[in-house]
Amino acid sequence: MNFLHKDGAAVERYIDLRYPQDSEKARDALTSVQKGFCAYSERYLKPLDSVEVEHFDPRKKNTPADGFKNWHAVIRWMNAHKFRRIDRYEPLPDLESWTPDRVRYEHGLFVCDDGDIETKNLIEFLSVNRQEVFEERSNHIERLRGIQRRFGNDALIEILRESPADLSFPTAIVAELGIPAFDLIDEPLESERS
Repeated sequence: MNFLHKDGAAVERYIDLRYPQDSEKARDALTSVQKGFCAYSERYLKPLDSVEVEHFDPRKKNTPADGFKNWHAVIRWMNAHKFRRIDRYEPLPDLESWTPDRVRYEHGLFVCDDGDIETKNLIEFLSVNRQEVFEERSNHIERLRGIQRRFGNDALIEILRESPADLSFPTAIVAELGIPAFDLIDEPLESERS
């Protein structure tokens, strides 16, 4: 859930985009701001994925209050399975001041402190622990764990550097494998370094 917050500069840069007329530009801008990851699942957005502009608060869609701050690039599956009735999950955190340290990854699930009702509601609202997402995340981590066991951390890090798609689910990679996935995401790709 590390791709929910957008810094103020990004919001200002894209403040004039409108939905639906600028949906393609918005999708590309959001994908860039989110470093190529689905804001909800943390799965890397591959070229053949169907990526949608998702309106976090559906009540704002097609209103003057809608805009870049309310949008996220997400895979179609996550958009289709997010709950539509936001009022059932209020209160939710203000994503403008959102910090991902309010969420932990434990035993394959996103969790939060018992008293953090906003974050608990957010986790449920976005369906990030839904069985299908849990299984894809777990299978990915197990595949990476097998590489790590067989070839070691250095080899796994090199694979992750060369293949952004293998950096899917970076919060899980950090928690389960001890690999600094977010540092790798911030590095330029091998092809960009040459």
